[in-house]
Amino acid sequence: MSKQLPDPSVSVTGKSSSDIFKDAWRMLPPLRQYWQEKNREERQAKAVQRVKQKARDRRRKPCTCGAYPWPHRPCGGLCRYPEPPLERWQATPGRRAYRKRYAGILRQIARANGLHPIRDRAAIEALMPRTLALAKELHRQRPKYKYRNMEITDRGITGFWTTAGPTM
Repeated sequence: MSKQLPDPSVSVTGKSSSDIFKDAWRMLPPLRQYWQEKNREERQAKAVQRVKQKARDRRRKPCTCGAYPWPHRPCGGLCRYPEPPLERWQATPGRRAYRKRYAGILRQIARANGLHPIRDRAAIEALMPRTLALAKELHRQRPKYKYRNMEITDRGITGFWTTAGPTM
């Protein structure tokens, strides 16, 4: 009598290895759901880390040495805290002047009202100080109103909201 060896494809429980694999696969969550959960966990961990870093930064006393004309982090850039700085920060010449910081907003409002930024420069400069203040106030009240969608009227400035892109 010869001894019969067990079939390797059938386990002790009576199931084949492919059936066991299929059962195990069914118990696992779908791959997309698994990675979404992993990404969510990582984002939450990073958010906690950012909160802790922000709290640490708030406790840190900013340096007020002469390296920069504003409070800054100690030992950063030109600052050599606790020693005095070797050089001081200087604004780069040729950059846009601080008074022209709203040039882009002015251009959007002018174009929305049919004014050419070069040809109608005198009209824009005469209108804009008051108009810009009104536009910024309107934008603060209703952030969805974009500057490109604001119109200058006799009574001031009006704005409207569009779902996508500029309206021309």
